Amino acid sequence: MKQVIFLGVFAIAAVYGLYNIVNLYDDNMRWGRMQETPAVRPHEEPLLLMEEGTVPFEGGEEQIRAALADNTIQAPSHHTIEEGRVAYQVFCSHCHGPNLDGQGTVGQSFTPLPTDLTSPQTQQLTDNRIFEHISYGDKRAPALASTMSVDDRWAVIGFLRHKQAGN
Repeated sequence: MKQVIFLGVFAIAAVYGLYNIVNLYDDNMRWGRMQETPAVRPHEEPLLLMEEGTVPFEGGEEQIRAALADNTIQAPSHHTIEEGRVAYQVFCSHCHGPNLDGQGTVGQSFTPLPTDLTSPQTQQLTDNRIFEHISYGDKRAPALASTMSVDDRWAVIGFLRHKQAGN
């Protein structure tokens, strides 16, 4: 028993001594302990000047939304509907469900439940409004503009309109 106590006291004394030696070294000796290492200092040099017109100060997002004003799907092709079905399964069906009824597996954990995409309220929305919902999100719906291509978003709208028509 005395040996265990002795070993414990010795271990504590060794750790304490080592700790003090490292602190003494850090406080008094400036070499070898990262005192003079190169460092990235991004704010100590002047910022580079950007080319004229790189960052829009007016318009920007509003110009994109205005360009969407005339976009309406006119009788999507079978190929577009199939692309929309695939994109819907990848990006939307988890919440809105395979039947577009808002009964998806992930969506069941939300309150309120995801939108029923076959409802009269959704059918009354313009294609552009649905495109905005997909692109910029709404309430719990994520913004998919950086995830889905523009063509996929329009294809999903074509698929949605096709299903809403009862096909």
